[in-house]
Amino acid sequence: MSTSLGVVLLGTGSSLPARTLRNCDFPPSLDTSDEWIRSRTGILERRIVAANETSASLGLAAARRALEWSQLDPADLDMIICATVTPEMLVPSNACLIQAGLGCRPIPAFDINAACTGFLYGLTVAAQFIRTGSCRHVLVVGTETLSRVADFSDRTTCVLFGDGAGAVVVGAADGRGRGQHWFRLYSDGSRGDYIRLNGARLRRPASTPAEPRASDEFDYLRMNGREVFKFAVRTIVELVEESLAECGLTPADIDLVIPHQVNQRIIDAAFADLDFPTDKLMVNLDRYGNTSAASIPIALDEAMRTGRAAPGDRVLLIAFGGGLTWAGGVWTI
Repeated sequence: MSTSLGVVLLGTGSSLPARTLRNCDFPPSLDTSDEWIRSRTGILERRIVAANETSASLGLAAARRALEWSQLDPADLDMIICATVTPEMLVPSNACLIQAGLGCRPIPAFDINAACTGFLYGLTVAAQFIRTGSCRHVLVVGTETLSRVADFSDRTTCVLFGDGAGAVVVGAADGRGRGQHWFRLYSDGSRGDYIRLNGARLRRPASTPAEPRASDEFDYLRMNGREVFKFAVRTIVELVEESLAECGLTPADIDLVIPHQVNQRIIDAAFADLDFPTDKLMVNLDRYGNTSAASIPIALDEAMRTGRAAPGDRVLLIAFGGGLTWAGGVWTI
């Protein structure tokens, strides 16, 4: 759907656990190596939560940083949306826990589950509430503790994922030079078995690489890697082409592309089929792995704080994940 401007990014924030799990830290029983993981994923290390950390606590820390950047107080927020597949608990939602942690007045707060696409779903929902005048400022958080649903006896999945949170504050625009230009959301539940998490007990302690828990089909994230690879490459190509066509843009008009941080081979394969300069890609999965709904807001926050993205830049956001779900958005920061 094409949109008129009217919704802008006011601030970003992120939060990552202190503990780093490097490729060489996986035990010999996993039958993997640093070279094996690097060559197949591009990942060197990822962050893993401590026992006292949850997706809600990470999300709260990221939210505080985003509010600080925005120069807003919790009292200025009109809504909180949290994207996650690993909430601290089912009820109350992460969004409600974040609302309480910030000390906000009673405002709407709810979670969205669209897997790795969840943040873009949440960002688009927030934009609609702002565009209608129902809200002035909305906090959108993407946060995950995927280490708590990873099977550390399965090398095809456990090496991919990390923990972390990212957040943005979006608000009503005062002018037409910045903001959301375009978005598109998709889903296809008929292919839901490609990525699934059937019924994890999310508050229990995480397994460790040295002492993996026995595999349980109902407790761990499962993925059809071959089909996900094909889906992801095709989806990136289609979303890039669609966004440029819908907005009347060329690759030269885009200052930065932030794709979901899924796998370097997937990103490389997709952009090999596109006439798009690779130096315009924001990629940090080598340090954080795949953090699902948190990956785009973490990368966006890093881009803003390091100068990879600056006010006035046109940014293309692309995500895809379980559901299956996929989405794209074009913003001028």
